[in-house]
Amino acid sequence: MTKSYAIGIDLGTSTSEICVYRNDESFPIPDPVTKLAIIPSIVAISKKGEILVGENARSWVDVSGRGVREVKRKMGTPETIKLLDKEYRPEEISALILRQLKETAEEALGITIQEVVLSVPANFPDAARQATLNAGELAGLKIIRLINEPTAAALAFGVKNLDVEEHLVVFDFGGGTLDITILEMVAGVLDVKCSFGNPQLGGKDFDEAMMTLLKRKFQAENPGAEISQNAHGTLKEAAEKAKKVLSRQKSHHVRIPYFAASHDEFIDLEVEVTQQEFEQAIAPLLEKTRDCIRQALNAKNIHPSTINRVLLVGGTTYIPAVRQLVVEMFGKEGKVLDVGADLAVGVGASIHAALAQGLFCEDSSVILTDVAPFGLGIEVVSYVGGQYMLTYEPLIQPNTTIPYSTQKTYTLLRADQKRLEVRLYQDNTGRARLPNEVIDTGIQAEMTDIPPAPDGIPYPVQVEFSYDINGIVKLKATIPNLNKSVELSYSYSAKRMANKDIADAASRLKELWKQNAKARQYEGLISKAERYMAGIPPQERSPLSDIVMELKKALMNDEIQEIQKAGDRLVDFLFDSENNVEE
Repeated sequence: MTKSYAIGIDLGTSTSEICVYRNDESFPIPDPVTKLAIIPSIVAISKKGEILVGENARSWVDVSGRGVREVKRKMGTPETIKLLDKEYRPEEISALILRQLKETAEEALGITIQEVVLSVPANFPDAARQATLNAGELAGLKIIRLINEPTAAALAFGVKNLDVEEHLVVFDFGGGTLDITILEMVAGVLDVKCSFGNPQLGGKDFDEAMMTLLKRKFQAENPGAEISQNAHGTLKEAAEKAKKVLSRQKSHHVRIPYFAASHDEFIDLEVEVTQQEFEQAIAPLLEKTRDCIRQALNAKNIHPSTINRVLLVGGTTYIPAVRQLVVEMFGKEGKVLDVGADLAVGVGASIHAALAQGLFCEDSSVILTDVAPFGLGIEVVSYVGGQYMLTYEPLIQPNTTIPYSTQKTYTLLRADQKRLEVRLYQDNTGRARLPNEVIDTGIQAEMTDIPPAPDGIPYPVQVEFSYDINGIVKLKATIPNLNKSVELSYSYSAKRMANKDIADAASRLKELWKQNAKARQYEGLISKAERYMAGIPPQERSPLSDIVMELKKALMNDEIQEIQKAGDRLVDFLFDSENNVEE
């Protein structure tokens, strides 16, 4: 039976969403409790030992040893995350987020979801991409394609503008990464020309700048006060809120109860922060952003005047100073278009899944090309300046259209050489010539027990290299004369999960993902209500407190209809309250 739907997931640093393409349109699947299309990319374990994901995890995520934020930045690294007494890999935490999204969509659509397209930052290296594929497997998903986030956003725009012929820039500034991708769109063909970004620059860094600003203002008014150990999580949430509010207004009053102590007395943080102060605090981050734009344009010698449109994607693009920077760098303000900053990537991923599954008719389809955002190559010995020395030999240059493959032939150094080591390196500039100018990817192979060449001439070595549409590398080195070959892969290390590691992780996650779905579902909503109550006068808490107690009682008695009724009342109450605060 042919599928009538296609699924795309945007697994983000700060937030994530799952989108479905069905009946010729793409739309996000909202969280059943918060009714929001996106969920926070956070995971925690409650006091009862239950795994909490998204909004449900907020009250525990900043408790030491119980929660984790922004795990996407750890993907493809050897770092682990400790939750209670166990260590988890980044891909395991990501798998929990993916599983939550999967179950939410399955419940909403009444289907079983397996095949999905998953988005990744354009500048994600091979290790992080492989970790993302592993996370999908652990979540019970089959990843049919990894699509670069800016390309997905461009696809969301392109499907609705098939007759447009222009040069586009996708300025994708999310919670953890900045990607700038330049495309040409002609007659339904989206042709990616180049991509450049910074995998360590995102909304998280802007939050930290706001946190530093708030602490500095507080300490100036309260010298010597000792900030509470438990204040960090509250400060981060307050900083995130202040950042968002200052995108709409010129100043914001921030209050955090019991923030610090002095002379055995608690002190609240109460400071006024202005848009101008925030812009001064983020000036270094804005300069890094300018540099990324310059490098993206210089990669293909493109002038800003040739760009017809800039598509803004990612939550960080809501910051007025960031938008103004984009306008200044590319010219006219009319060029800059918001394409649904929070949802464009997820929508584009679902559209690509629909293309892959043949759900588009020929008249409304698009053709998509993409590029490798960085170069890859190996280390060889070359004769330079009258001497032999190690040099970097590129196999693929940055911004080469993918999929791509090549084959090159080298020779061993000596006829009696017994061992060959091949390592793969990453070049972010396209100008690297020496090993100290590139990054070791950790992908390597070793060939041993090579017999001496009988004719005294060093054996030729054939190198076959391919870079597929998912950004995954394959490299094979062969000595044809001996019919001896070796395929490069990650050496065993904490960076990469072996098959046994994946099996062990699947067992751990199965144990961790307990039942009691209703309690898990509504715990985040109750926590949100209790945080809201803490910030209002006691005499105003009674109506909200009654609804919370009603929901808790229904959960305790497992009364399904009463749970739904009280949950809906609580969602509506908080929605109305937040609207009144904003007004």
